[in-house]
Amino acid sequence: MKALNTTYLFAIKLLIVSLVILYLAYKIYTNDVFDTLPKYSNYKLNFIGLVFSLSILNWGLEAKKWQILVSSIRRFSFFESYKSVLAGLSVGIFTPNRIGNFIGRLAWIDKANRQQATINTMIGNLAQFIVTVVLGIVGFVLVVFYKFNIEHEWFIFLFALLFMVTSTVLYFKPSLILKTFLKRFLPKKSQQHIIHIEGKPKSFKLYILGLSLLRYLTFLTQYKLLFSAFNMHIYWGLMFGLISTVYLLTTIIPSVFFGKLFVRESVAVFVFSLVDIEIALILLVAFLLWLINLAIPASIGGIIWLKKSKQ
Repeated sequence: MKALNTTYLFAIKLLIVSLVILYLAYKIYTNDVFDTLPKYSNYKLNFIGLVFSLSILNWGLEAKKWQILVSSIRRFSFFESYKSVLAGLSVGIFTPNRIGNFIGRLAWIDKANRQQATINTMIGNLAQFIVTVVLGIVGFVLVVFYKFNIEHEWFIFLFALLFMVTSTVLYFKPSLILKTFLKRFLPKKSQQHIIHIEGKPKSFKLYILGLSLLRYLTFLTQYKLLFSAFNMHIYWGLMFGLISTVYLLTTIIPSVFFGKLFVRESVAVFVFSLVDIEIALILLVAFLLWLINLAIPASIGGIIWLKKSKQ
């Protein structure tokens, strides 16, 4: 039964991704994207250089987060942590939803401590997810107010505020879940993990949440800089709403391979088209961001992974 459910789940994911790719192909075909691309041959190289620099910072923040998360079971330098994060990225980019990301990092953890490292990493994943979803909802609200004439806007604000408060409370005190009807749906092992996460100091969780927020702000800045590199200037408020909505939808939609390649581009086309940005520019920026943030670091991580595997 479990194998059957897994098969169904994968089939659903594959269907969603296929629809996303078809949507992207349709947009490319109907908007003469390849004929439009040459008009963006003039760009500001210094802005793209800044995006590369922020990519180094981005993975540096993730390396620091990983170093802190496993500090109780494995102490290594920031440089070693950085290498393990890039190695994990090289494995994760080929797996659905980048689940191989963590598998690659485990090469730096003793086998006896890997289960504990897995549990600790849940805190980091949860923190990044909360930041992405909470700010994504805020951004979505901004986009909705900009694009559509909504009545009873107080209801949307109330929902966003309620979700933000609930997510934050559950992050710092996840054991509250065990006091609700949801407990009956959680396996014993998951309940034990929740209790373990509960025991972590609030200052520890706050630090991890802060690093996750800094990573998110780095993503936003990179996206904005790439649009500016091609002389597309949108004021920060609306741009924040658009980019955070893209990250929210990209996080929700499953992927099958290559770090959500095609999924992120399709979502970007859908969202940025709301403000009449040309499809060609949207795809160019999205692809460059994937190349700078994922493809190049993953290539470097692949070399690190191969060297580590031979040891």
